[in-house]
Amino acid sequence: MSLLTTLILVTHAPTGGQLAPPVAKELVGAHSLALSPDGSQLAFSYRGDIWVAPSAGGRAIPVASHLEMDDYPTWSPDGKWIAFSSDRYGSWDIFAVPAEGGSPIRVTEMSGTEIPMSFSPDGKKIAMRGVFDKVTNGVYTIDINTGKFEEISIDNQRISEVIYSPDGSKFAYTRKAAFPYARPRYQGSGAAQIYETAPGQGTGKLIRNTGLQHLWLNYAPDSNSIYCVSATEVTPSSHNINEKPGVFADNVNRTPNVYSVDGRGKATRLTDYVGSGPRFLTVASKAGNIAFERDGSLYTMSPGGQPKKITITGFVDDKTTQEERLVLTNGVEWFSLSPDGKTFVFQVNRELWSVPVEQGKGPNKSDATQITDYAGSDENPLYAPDGKSVFFVSDREGARSLYRYTFADKKATKVVDSKYDIMGMTISPDKKSLNYWLGGPDGGLFTIPVEGGTPKLVLKTGFQQAYSWSPDGRYLAYARQLLNSGFNPWENKTNIYVLDTQTGKEQNVTRLSAYHTWPEWSKDGKYLYFISDRDGGNSLYALPLQKEDATGIALEIKYEKPKDAVKCDFDFNKPEDRIRRLYRGSVDALPLMDPEKGDIYFLGGGQVWRVGYDGEGARQLTNGGAVGGYEFSGDYNNIAYIQDGRLKITDIRKPNLPTQTVDFRAVWMHDLKAERKAAFDEFWRIYNLSFYDPYMHRRDWASIKKRYEPLLDGVGHRREMAGVLNLMVGELESSHSEVGPAPGGTFATPDAHPGFLVDYSWQGRGIKISEVPDGTPGSFEKTKLKAGEYVLQINGVDVTNGLSMYKALSGQTGREVEFTVNSSPTTDGARKVKYVAPSSGQVGGIINNNREKWRREYVEKKSGGKLTYVHIAGMGGGNMRQFNFEAWQYVQGKEGVIIDVRENGGGNISDALIDMLERSPQMRYLPRDDEEVLGPGTSWNKPTVVMHAESSFSNAEMFPAAMKARGLATLVGMPTPGYVIYTYGGRLVDGTSIRLPNTGVYRMDGTPTENMGQEPDFKVDITPEQYFGMMEEPQLDKAIEVLMKKIKK
Repeated sequence: MSLLTTLILVTHAPTGGQLAPPVAKELVGAHSLALSPDGSQLAFSYRGDIWVAPSAGGRAIPVASHLEMDDYPTWSPDGKWIAFSSDRYGSWDIFAVPAEGGSPIRVTEMSGTEIPMSFSPDGKKIAMRGVFDKVTNGVYTIDINTGKFEEISIDNQRISEVIYSPDGSKFAYTRKAAFPYARPRYQGSGAAQIYETAPGQGTGKLIRNTGLQHLWLNYAPDSNSIYCVSATEVTPSSHNINEKPGVFADNVNRTPNVYSVDGRGKATRLTDYVGSGPRFLTVASKAGNIAFERDGSLYTMSPGGQPKKITITGFVDDKTTQEERLVLTNGVEWFSLSPDGKTFVFQVNRELWSVPVEQGKGPNKSDATQITDYAGSDENPLYAPDGKSVFFVSDREGARSLYRYTFADKKATKVVDSKYDIMGMTISPDKKSLNYWLGGPDGGLFTIPVEGGTPKLVLKTGFQQAYSWSPDGRYLAYARQLLNSGFNPWENKTNIYVLDTQTGKEQNVTRLSAYHTWPEWSKDGKYLYFISDRDGGNSLYALPLQKEDATGIALEIKYEKPKDAVKCDFDFNKPEDRIRRLYRGSVDALPLMDPEKGDIYFLGGGQVWRVGYDGEGARQLTNGGAVGGYEFSGDYNNIAYIQDGRLKITDIRKPNLPTQTVDFRAVWMHDLKAERKAAFDEFWRIYNLSFYDPYMHRRDWASIKKRYEPLLDGVGHRREMAGVLNLMVGELESSHSEVGPAPGGTFATPDAHPGFLVDYSWQGRGIKISEVPDGTPGSFEKTKLKAGEYVLQINGVDVTNGLSMYKALSGQTGREVEFTVNSSPTTDGARKVKYVAPSSGQVGGIINNNREKWRREYVEKKSGGKLTYVHIAGMGGGNMRQFNFEAWQYVQGKEGVIIDVRENGGGNISDALIDMLERSPQMRYLPRDDEEVLGPGTSWNKPTVVMHAESSFSNAEMFPAAMKARGLATLVGMPTPGYVIYTYGGRLVDGTSIRLPNTGVYRMDGTPTENMGQEPDFKVDITPEQYFGMMEEPQLDKAIEVLMKKIKK
């Protein structure tokens, strides 16, 4: 603190026992903005609550506050109420609260997602999008007083926003909105398009589609134009495989800005930002003034005017305790036993602790000492050979660097500074060096003296995980991936390599396309052990360093403990011929040798086992829960391990293998705000080091971090943390990068599906049935329901369409439900129908199956029996099996096939499908007195059309691209969205779930599939009316036409 600051504090210190006057803080990071109809007030979400402030700036007050998330405010036309959505009951429900604050009233009580988009001009209804009985996207309204729904339109494409026009005559909404507002620069078939419709008009008309996003729709007060945030020029992102692009040059057309769009789709730009664009656009429905957020700050403007930054202040209190005191007694993630065997250092919740093995008496006997106190990640402790310090990795200064904690001075100091992550630490056999893997383009295996010094590169290669040094430190054995040896990249096999550090000679010593890993040298220097499935099933193998003098029963194998220093001499002449299986059994990981007896220990089936030097006498040493890792004590008389999150030690010298559980009691002060900041940094670091494209889609990732870090001030709920990270990673315009909130909150009771579809045009008593899909319970004779009938009660409770129906079905999935049914809306003469209520997922599956059957029948009939149709609903293993079940049946006697991957979310079977579909018959087989068959029988060899669309994602985009590239199919439909990267998931230190795209997917010509969707050969769209009507299907018609021409040729 400076002297000046001290003087200021003294000057303003309270006198006479009074506190200083309170000072409101500026609120940074407000989101989900909503201007009042007269434009005088601004509602927004901040730290999980709904706030209201003067639109000119000033003090804000919270009007809805709850431990769970309150979001998405919208004003009633009279300005007296604010509707919002909250997950306080486990799912997003609509609530309404007085504009001045008070107790909210609950408008919806369902287990889906209901977001209030806007009020009707008379204030009686709220527009919302939702997925209800039709199990598809729809535009709906809900009557605030009666809870009845009105169905404006249903759609086969995703709908994102729905707003009433101020005059109440129409709705505007965004259609084909595959991606959220976190990706404002997205360009492709999944970009939000502006549509207008009115009750009874169905889909309505397209207003504007440029292939770019149109976000945060708002009508102008005259209802003739629509405000939105959009761009008019594509921002470059992904690139060709060998291209090395720099950061893109931004301009006003590439930057998302505020536009006014007239009824003909003509857009006029109202703001001129370059770089960061406006977000959370809102327009006063009567006054017409505009507000938005940009980089955490709020702005207002009038149409034709210039944006003006406003300052909103407020008095903010935390709704939860930000410092938690937790007592940890299990959950060990990693450990290291001191060389003298007296102390464990262990990792729980990414913090490091120590606890003595031998504990005294009394209540404090198992107290653990906290070694590190950092809100981020301190991990992978490893004792130094002298037992006076512990090595560990931490991201406290950026990348996961190497640190040393010294017990004497209780300080942690950095040992190795790196821009890239360090992992896989071990101590060398002579106890003089520390070894580790370093990531990055210049990474590899490094060694550094345990007392410190300059790291030395031993092996330049990517992270290979398993490695082992020979007893004399001359040879390094490690597992290396055998590229292109697996059908999928993650199925690649591995071989064991040996590097002679004296001569530099390096050789593959296993030379087989199989799984080889976990190398371990024998302590006598005679063998290299490893685990492999080279003979089927994981077994333990031994590779003699020199050729043995006999084989089979003539080979005498006996361990003698070395009396002198071991010298190893590896014979590189055909070492693969010397390999023999030592033990056949369930061998999974971590083979380690006992230097006293020569026994080999390993993990198998979740337990620790040992087997003799000669491969005999296998014995399981542990029982109970799965062992998470183990190591020998310094004297090799014990093994220490993790089991069920607890620390354990087993004496391996005693016949009965006595086991001790080492209890601990770790008192942890958990700083939630510091942890959130650490999670933010961790997220940025993970993407910085591991995102598939080192050029970050042409973005400046470092500057993006600086822009988003201030928004953490507005985070008060786990959903807001995910929201900030989604916005930040959205700057990369990358697919498969979604962020989800940390676990927590309540769980909603799921609603059952009624088992029929609802006619929402009926607003009277009961529920009018519009359709009973074939295969649902109501389609069977004993439980028959008919279109046009009325359901008046569910389980004896009067119901109408909408809210009351779902309240009656709450928690009823899988239970028998009684429906009171009649041909007219009266209970007089009504009958009772009982059946087990299905889930929405089950009904959705039935509807989709019915649609697929109709399509197949349509194709076969229209083609005169020459063609058939197969739909692939997903790209997982189950979908592959289903394809095989259906395809080889339906192609019998057909001349051509339509394969449909529309409405397919992706997976990873594209390569396997292509491999199968490009087979051609090689032979003809004719058994006596039987029919001729082809070899192989499952040979496709038929003219094919593949159908794809905006609803084909990821692997379902790769499939049509590959089919076209291999000349196996003609493509019909609409362009795919360009959502194609291989990804994996994980959790940040605060529990936030993330996805990380780590492998790009490119066509053979080097063009990316990411953000460059697959174009069809024949581009044909389909309306929702055509899609749901199942009377005509223009995309299918074109596919039939194209395929019929192909078979005629």
